[in-house]
Amino acid sequence: MLWVERKADENSVDSLSRSLSISPALSRLLHLRGFDFSDSALDFLKPKLAHLADPFEIPRLREAVLRIIKSIESREGILLVGDYDVDGITSTVLVKKILATLGSDPFYVIPRRKDEGYGLTKEILARGLKLGDVKLVIALDCGTNSFEEAKILAGKGIDLVVVDHHQAKEELPEEPIMLNPHLHPDEGEPWRNLCTAGLAFKLIHGLIKELRERDCSNAHSVDLKKILPFVALGTIADLVPLRLENRILARFGLKHLGKNPEPGLVALLAASGIATNHCPESEDITFKLAPRINACGRLNDPEVASNLFLEQDREICGKLARQMNDYNEERKLIEAQLTDEALLMAKEKFSDSPGVVVCGEGKAWNPGVVGIVAGKMANSLGKPCLVLAQADEEEYRGSGRGVPGFDLVKTLTLCKEHLLHWGGHPVAVGLSLHRQNIDAFTKAFIRAIFEQNGGTFEDPSLQIDLTISSSDLQPEFLEELNHLAPYGQENPEPLVAIRKTQLAHPAKMVGSGEHFQFSLHNGTRLIQGIAWKMASKIPPANTEIDLAFRLRWNEWNGRKNLQMVLEDWKLSS
Repeated sequence: MLWVERKADENSVDSLSRSLSISPALSRLLHLRGFDFSDSALDFLKPKLAHLADPFEIPRLREAVLRIIKSIESREGILLVGDYDVDGITSTVLVKKILATLGSDPFYVIPRRKDEGYGLTKEILARGLKLGDVKLVIALDCGTNSFEEAKILAGKGIDLVVVDHHQAKEELPEEPIMLNPHLHPDEGEPWRNLCTAGLAFKLIHGLIKELRERDCSNAHSVDLKKILPFVALGTIADLVPLRLENRILARFGLKHLGKNPEPGLVALLAASGIATNHCPESEDITFKLAPRINACGRLNDPEVASNLFLEQDREICGKLARQMNDYNEERKLIEAQLTDEALLMAKEKFSDSPGVVVCGEGKAWNPGVVGIVAGKMANSLGKPCLVLAQADEEEYRGSGRGVPGFDLVKTLTLCKEHLLHWGGHPVAVGLSLHRQNIDAFTKAFIRAIFEQNGGTFEDPSLQIDLTISSSDLQPEFLEELNHLAPYGQENPEPLVAIRKTQLAHPAKMVGSGEHFQFSLHNGTRLIQGIAWKMASKIPPANTEIDLAFRLRWNEWNGRKNLQMVLEDWKLSS
């Protein structure tokens, strides 16, 4: 793979270093993230909850707050409709928790994707409206494109508030009330890239602010910091840019996740093998917590996750968390089988194509896991991939994952005559279509890719942020780097390189022969490293090599040590 050393303006790096009294290394990393002025860089390094903008700056948020207050004061029934992924579930949970504190305990439903589909569908509304006399529906992480369902609710005299961050497929009417930053053309607002959990937090913040101004005693007792862990879960799992308000919410959400979390979160942390006596990292959410939450929805039982977060009994929480573990293990088995089959189909039918559309039937082809498979295929093949599974006799549903710089929503829009439903983000979409349209859609999808970029994508490369020497491998260096955390979209974990070095000892295979361990000498002691799933490419001993890695803490048996996590190596030139 090509290694590319990212370029920085040395004058800007030096200026930041002097004005902030930080090392040139940290200054360089800030500059590479677009910071040239010390004030904005300092806000990034030391974010504060006080930096959050007034929630009422978001268009129509005040309307939504006033409508919710009317329901609270009139004791109207409220129905929350969430989505079955982490963002949708955490949004639903945090809104329900706060509304319950304010004296209005709303009903809620999370769609079972197999028979109720995605989002605000007729099927999920039919189930939800049976729960009680509902006068207000709040759709969370869905609803932007639910035109027909909005009309059905209006016909029943039920108001609708949509809190969502998905793109609209066409111009929308004035009603219902929609909190969706993508519906407004202005750029640069700090809330522009909030996911639904972030938008739900802003809605609740505005609600509490308004009620406190009205001297509502319940509102004065609400501690918004308690719901920040749910905001962090949704924000990090949904892969939104960790800049501006997303960064603030993720950072403080992680802090409070590690600081006296609620019983449901304690049980999930324990089931995921994460210690509850320290602050989790974004990687813990991405690779441990989020998969367990998503597994419930993928296997058609999303309310196991929401029930866990709403439960206070520790014994019941433990049982629910263990059930989520079981779902996650089942999900991994199904996903592995489907991935193998899908990659084989892609190789046979789409090896010379700029995109992939594969579909199948059977237990492995579970609509709930196709998104993960599509993501693995896109990463492996370097092109957009759609994976479809049979939902019923006539309909196929699926997910797609793209590659950087390519807009999948735009691509599906060019093929919309073949689809029943579609939507999502530029790099992650969901779709459904009739069986008889699969061939025509596949041809249209490939043609649409050609229309956008001629069928060519950038070759993958490693972007090296910083080159250091082995003597720089010190605890103080990592402590400084971690001022940039939490890491995620548009704030990636720094990729560090050491050139012309040699391993202190021959590398050793570990973990059933899949991985290898290695070490470097920093001048005073050995620094250990791990290379996951790279045992087929072990570097030679006594030979000069270049290493590209992430530097992290490794905690084991109460001890905390530096660890290099290898991304790639090559012979030195």
